[in-house]
Amino acid sequence: MSRGIKQEVYDIVVGSNHKLTPVDVEKTVAAETGADRKVIKAAIKELVCEGVLQYSFSGTSFLEISKDKPFRVSERIVIKPPDKTHISDGNDIVIDIMSGAAFGDGGHPSTYLVLRVLDTMFSNPNYIEGLALSNALDVGTGTGILAIAAARLGMNNVVGIDIDPIALFEAERNVRINNLTEKITICNIPLEEITSSFSLIMANIGGQTLEMLHSFLVKRIEEGGMLVLSGFKTDGHMNLLNTYLQSGLILIRRDEERNWACLVLSKPRTSL
Repeated sequence: MSRGIKQEVYDIVVGSNHKLTPVDVEKTVAAETGADRKVIKAAIKELVCEGVLQYSFSGTSFLEISKDKPFRVSERIVIKPPDKTHISDGNDIVIDIMSGAAFGDGGHPSTYLVLRVLDTMFSNPNYIEGLALSNALDVGTGTGILAIAAARLGMNNVVGIDIDPIALFEAERNVRINNLTEKITICNIPLEEITSSFSLIMANIGGQTLEMLHSFLVKRIEEGGMLVLSGFKTDGHMNLLNTYLQSGLILIRRDEERNWACLVLSKPRTSL
């Protein structure tokens, strides 16, 4: 089986912002690669048999990411269900996420783009020159996955905020599962009411919301601090980027995956 076709099937399922039927996936992969439909069907079958993808049923059959086995999202970060085992080489950052209703299981591009940025940020001492990553804020924390990743990677003071009661419950549960209650605080304080500043802010919450909250996000970043934005498509994201650039931030990095984008910006230090 061609690894390329299997990867294409996986990427299309992961990157979609709505559920796809097996036929939807077959048509899309065939259009993008020119592969024979029989080969694509075989690739889907193999991915399901391997436990990478799974079928769900809601009036019709859909293909979705399987939540039943560990999967790697970056060079070091591995996401897994709490009841599954991952054999690490000693360098992996393993995060347990219990499947639920809140967004952020690590399989969607908008989430794993941020996780990859965090992995790079904490593994490369030259990535953020002169910045002490002391505290972090995760806006719209969902399952708490980004807050947990920041703590696992070295942050000792992380705050995750959300307005959804289900997300708050699931994030608190995942923080406990990962034994990080001393490092992570989950709460429902609105961003507008937060008065502390942070050296790192993560916001994976959608383009329109990021436009609306830009002044509050910019205000809460420490000088020299980093802002990681995700949750929006590549189409039209320049308007969002310009909003933050006009607020005085500097673009450090821009990543894209399956038509989703992630922006990393920095707040300049004030000259003395």
